[in-house]
Amino acid sequence: MKQLVTTGLLAALAIVVVHRADAADAVSKDTPARIEAIPIQTLTLSDEQFLKGDAYGRPTTIAAVLRVAQGSGRLPLVVLVPGSGGINAGADVWDRQFEAMGISTFTLDPFAGRGLVSTVVDQSQLGRLNV
Repeated sequence: MKQLVTTGLLAALAIVVVHRADAADAVSKDTPARIEAIPIQTLTLSDEQFLKGDAYGRPTTIAAVLRVAQGSGRLPLVVLVPGSGGINAGADVWDRQFEAMGISTFTLDPFAGRGLVSTVVDQSQLGRLNV
């Protein structure tokens, strides 16, 4: 009985492995070859601090997502920075459009590391010159 269960398990695993290999061959061009989340050390400054060159803002870690398009060699890259509404489903649409053209994307998220989701209702939550 134990050998029958083991044989069945191995057969199922073999089917999964074959299925995964077939799926890898059929990857759409709008699927990135690699995705990396990258932490970025920055400062949170008021617009006035930024314009005066003040380097004493609040230390903050924001994030960015690098999605490397399929291809080899040097690939073009587009930097995407969300507006007041923050990162939303539209960002994924842009990522897929660029990836389908062989263009990698680097999407900054200046909000989450600062405890924000959106500044649409209250623009004073974050200076306009922060990234």
